[in-house]
Amino acid sequence: MTDLMAEVDRGRLALSLSENELLNEALDAIDKEVMEQWIECPARDKEGKEALWQLIKTSRKFRGVLTGYIESGKLATEQLKRFEKESKLSRIFG
Repeated sequence: MTDLMAEVDRGRLALSLSENELLNEALDAIDKEVMEQWIECPARDKEGKEALWQLIKTSRKFRGVLTGYIESGKLATEQLKRFEKESKLSRIFG
């Protein structure tokens, strides 16, 4: 039960972060800057392009992990609601 509650809390915090305007603005600025650097990077600089590409992938991975936490929190919330409903029913009919 406490694991589910921790998952719900984590999901709520992740949702709060994902809705944070300043955080999103900062991530978007990083993405934009890195993409501009990648585009301007000479074709012969394969290592530089690869490093910049890894930064973009890391940013996307961060956003994906955050989304995963949000979804896990939603599932945990539903599980807790089901558990509470089943507990109430068992008290009534048990």
